[in-house]
Amino acid sequence: MTPSSVLIVGGGVVGLACAHYLGRAGLGVTVLERDRLGSGASRGNAGEVCPDLVEPLGAPEVARKAVTGLFRPTSPLWINPVPSLPLLRFLTRLGLHSTCHRYGTGAASLAALAEDTFTLFEELEALGVDGGAAKEGFLFAYPSEEEAAHGLAGFRGLGAPVGELLRGSALVETEPALGPAARAGFLVERQWSLDPGQFVDTLTERLRRDGAELVEGARVTAVRDDGGRAEVRTTAGTYTADTVVLAAGVWSRELCRSLGVRIDLAAGKGYSFSVPTDRLPSRLVHLGAAKAVLTPLGKGVRVAGTMEFDRDPDRFRQGRVEALVAAARPYLPGADWARREQEWMGPRPMTPDGLPLIGPVPGHPRVLLATGHNMLGLMLAPATGRLVTGLVTGQASPGLAAKFSLTRR
Repeated sequence: MTPSSVLIVGGGVVGLACAHYLGRAGLGVTVLERDRLGSGASRGNAGEVCPDLVEPLGAPEVARKAVTGLFRPTSPLWINPVPSLPLLRFLTRLGLHSTCHRYGTGAASLAALAEDTFTLFEELEALGVDGGAAKEGFLFAYPSEEEAAHGLAGFRGLGAPVGELLRGSALVETEPALGPAARAGFLVERQWSLDPGQFVDTLTERLRRDGAELVEGARVTAVRDDGGRAEVRTTAGTYTADTVVLAAGVWSRELCRSLGVRIDLAAGKGYSFSVPTDRLPSRLVHLGAAKAVLTPLGKGVRVAGTMEFDRDPDRFRQGRVEALVAAARPYLPGADWARREQEWMGPRPMTPDGLPLIGPVPGHPRVLLATGHNMLGLMLAPATGRLVTGLVTGQASPGLAAKFSLTRR
C-alpha cells in the first residue's frame, strides 16, 4: 500500500527536493529542519550544475593527496590530525575505494543519476523554482599550459563537452577578468551555475504554495519505527507519518545510529566568501591548480573551495578562508580582498565511495535515507527527490536504486 504521508528530516536542498517530488506524487509532506531551511551545506556552495563532470572524490591519487594535506593546514585537502576513530575508519575506506576500477564504476553510477538533470531543473524553473541559472558553461584556468593540457585530457576521457586548449591572448580574450596567473585553460560547454540561496528560497516558496508543512527549529531527538507508523520526536513536538525520509546531511549519521544502524559518513567541510570586484567573470571559473571556484553572483564573486575533514562539523576555521584568499588572489586582480563578506562554512556529507546513500534503512522499511551527496548535493537534489519518490511509491527503477542502496557493495 502506498503511503499517504511523509516526514522529511532535514530542510536542506536535498530534503526540500524530496518534499517537492513527494508532494507532487500526492503525499502529505512535513519538513522538519533543525535550524533554518537551507542551512548546512545548501547555501554557500559554488552553485554548480554540471552533470557532464560528475565524479567521486576517490580519484586514484586521493590517498597520496590526503597524506600530504595532513601536514599542511593551507592545503586544499586538509585532515585534522587530532585522533578520531570514526574519521580514521572513514579515511581508510576512502583510500580503499580510490582505485581506477572503483573510481570508474562510481563515475558511471553518478552519471546515471544525473542523466537528465538539466530537464529536471528546467521543469522546476517552469514552476518558479529559479536560481537565476547562467548556462554559458565553465572556464577551467591553470597557471601553466602543461597543467591545462593534463586537465583537458582528463575531461575528454570523461566524455565532457570540452573545447580546445586556450593559451595566452586567447584565454585573456575569453575571460578578461582573470589575472596573469592564468596562463592556459579551456571551456566546458553546457554546464550551468546558479545562486544556491535563491534556488533554495524559491523552492521553499513553491512548497508552501503547494501546501507542505515546513517546520524550522525542530531538532530531532529520536526516530521510531516500531508500530504501524513512523514517529519523529523533536524539540518542536512529536510527529507521525507513514514514512520518514532522513535527509539531514552529515547529521543523518546520528539519526541512523538511534535506529541501530551505522552508516559511514564524514563531514567534508567547504568554505566560501563573497568579494567585490571591478570586473565580474563572464561565467563560472574553475582554478584548476588552486582548487577554487569563482562564481559571479550579483555584484561580486563567490570564491569557494577546500575540503576539510574534521570530527567537528560545526567548527569554523578562519585559516581556511585565508588559504582560499591566498589561492585565488593571483587569478582575480580586480577584487577588493579586504572587503570580503559572507564568510561561510558548510559540512558536506561525504561517503567513502563518493556515492550518495539513497534507499530504505536496513531493518526499518518505513524509514528511507537520502544523504551522502558529497560535493554534488545541489546538482543531484532533483534527481534524488525523484528517486526517493519512486522508492516510496514503488515506481523506482530497480537498477538505478541498487546503485545507491545502503546495502551496495
